[in-house]
Amino acid sequence: MDIFKIAVIAVAGTVLSGILKEQKKEYSLYVGLATVVVIFSVIINELSAVFDFFKAWQRDLTCGEYFVPVILKILGVAYISDFTSQICRDAGEGAIGSKVELAGKVMVFYLAVPVMTSIMELIRNLLPD
Repeated sequence: MDIFKIAVIAVAGTVLSGILKEQKKEYSLYVGLATVVVIFSVIINELSAVFDFFKAWQRDLTCGEYFVPVILKILGVAYISDFTSQICRDAGEGAIGSKVELAGKVMVFYLAVPVMTSIMELIRNLLPD
């Protein structure tokens, strides 16, 4: 299972980063980033399977061509903002990390507005006047 590979890589990266943090703090950040890149390369196949699922979903659903791209954008914003905020926190910049999270939440809400509008319109059409 890939999760065991990921766990070993994460623990090794954490231990190495901890050792370097005491001697060369700037290298500790680089080890953390390299660990993240290696972990991401392990999960890239699973990620492509998820995108294949969304492509099939988009093709099969009548409203899929409208909603699936929005869902993918929302997922992308959520993952990127979370990933970036964690890197900022690991670098000791918690305030910047918090602002990245806030920006991600605002962007998710902004991207979800058309979907929420469509749902409200559907509800309004279903309810009697």
